[in-house]
Amino acid sequence: MGSIRNKLLLAFASVTLPLLIGLGWYGGGQVETALRTQGLDRLETRLESLRTQIESVLSGTDGDVLLLANTVSLDQYLLALDSGKEVLINAAERNLSQVFARLLDLRGNYREVRYIDAAGMERVRVERNGNSSMVVPAGRLQNEYKRYYFEQAMKLPEGGVVVSALDLSRENGEIVKPYRPVIRYSTPVFDKAQRRRGILVINVSADTILQLVSASVDKGETRFLVSVDGFYLSHPDASKLWGGPNDLGTEENLLRDMPLFGRKILAAESMLRSEGDDVFRLVLPVSVPGIAGARLGVMVDSISTDVLFAAASEIRSLFNILTLAALVLVLVLGSVVASYVTRPITILTEAVDAMSRGELDQPIVVSSNDEMQTLAVAMERLRKSMKVMLDKYA
Repeated sequence: MGSIRNKLLLAFASVTLPLLIGLGWYGGGQVETALRTQGLDRLETRLESLRTQIESVLSGTDGDVLLLANTVSLDQYLLALDSGKEVLINAAERNLSQVFARLLDLRGNYREVRYIDAAGMERVRVERNGNSSMVVPAGRLQNEYKRYYFEQAMKLPEGGVVVSALDLSRENGEIVKPYRPVIRYSTPVFDKAQRRRGILVINVSADTILQLVSASVDKGETRFLVSVDGFYLSHPDASKLWGGPNDLGTEENLLRDMPLFGRKILAAESMLRSEGDDVFRLVLPVSVPGIAGARLGVMVDSISTDVLFAAASEIRSLFNILTLAALVLVLVLGSVVASYVTRPITILTEAVDAMSRGELDQPIVVSSNDEMQTLAVAMERLRKSMKVMLDKYA
């Protein structure tokens, strides 16, 4: 009877186990895929939101620099300079400085506003000092003739705006310490006679931008910002920062660390995904709002796949455990069912064997409410008949 029980168990397992394994594999796979997608979507949404916040810091600066370049106060200052009269120049300078100061007070992320003449000399400069603004005295004004942003702005037509790279502020050719990362918006200045009279510059503090990039980083995650040339502007390793020629000149850059993938990062026009064996990377370019084609840099977010897909891995493990438990349960139930089905056969087999040896005293009782019970009743009649016959002729 053991072989019949085993055959029944095998038949039961053949029907149920493939279905159970298939459902477990499919269901676990679907849930795992959904959780992986959810993890990626969450990471992408967070990076997109971060880019929006960064661009909002710079939003409207192009309009402000154009507005200042066309303000009446600047026109009056240029006329005063042409007059050569110190009284007029000083009065016009005070008036223009007040306009610059009001803008600094209004825009908390602006560090400086400057008017630089055609010779590259700062004429009027107002800078933020803590929570207030101050006019920089004449003794501290500098010549910016050789600075790249001055050269670029002086070549622009009227109404043009150029945005500098995000780099470190300098005073008299030396990098200011502690470091003051800035972005400069510059536009050329023309007088009423359409003569080029220099440039107007707004220095935007990049501290907020860099803080946004480095904030809210999860365990196993690394996020950094590189310039369009691949130099690190924000990175967990401070020794890699400001390696560009306009800054510290250390040559620490993305292409040195990632020679192949780094080029793809810098060339990315939209969000780029890259999944390796143990690291997932998201690449997102950051534009300068209001300036066509201008780019602040590229953000790169790297996170361990173990961390990113932790929920998916846990649910897959849970499904595997549940599937294994279900398999064990099915086998146990199958064994119980097979034993239940074969038990009447075992009883009848033992009864026939006893009858063949002349043992007719033990009644044959099977309670199964099916054909087995009918067969057992018939065999019980046979046993009784044989016993009567043996008793009669004994």
